[in-house]
Amino acid sequence: MSNGDCTATIKVINYTNSTFIQPDWWFAEENDPDMVNRTDIPATMEPPWREESGIAWPIARWVGDPPLRSGLAPEVPAWGEHRYDRNAQPDGFLTQQTIDLNAVSGAPEPSADGTKTIYFRIKTGPQEGDRLPNPQQLVVTGCQKPGGPLDFGSLDLGALVP
Repeated sequence: MSNGDCTATIKVINYTNSTFIQPDWWFAEENDPDMVNRTDIPATMEPPWREESGIAWPIARWVGDPPLRSGLAPEVPAWGEHRYDRNAQPDGFLTQQTIDLNAVSGAPEPSADGTKTIYFRIKTGPQEGDRLPNPQQLVVTGCQKPGGPLDFGSLDLGALVP
């Protein structure tokens, strides 16, 4: 979700008992279909693409620090200690974090209309059926460059001049 101030909130609604479902994201300018669709780790990768321990394909940036991951309601027994249950939380459990696109090192300049486009996906998690591996595009608004056009509204300069 674009928040209108060059931030985007990514939400994960978890129906399982796994905390290993994690979204990653990247700018449109960094979109590399080869990295997005790989099922192995290539010999070289350009940032934001990187190798992550225990994951067999390239990962881009995590969402937030600490990284956003699927959460569990207090009464839900976690996978690993208990058997995997894809319906452990029938109403879903929401976790979310906000990304400030202006604070990202190496971020591209905004478009002329003050937007930046990102992609995000969920390719991690214990079972493929509980993932969202196809990247979702999000246009984030409110990313005007500092010193850009200013809107003074209906300022009456005549009132300032005697």
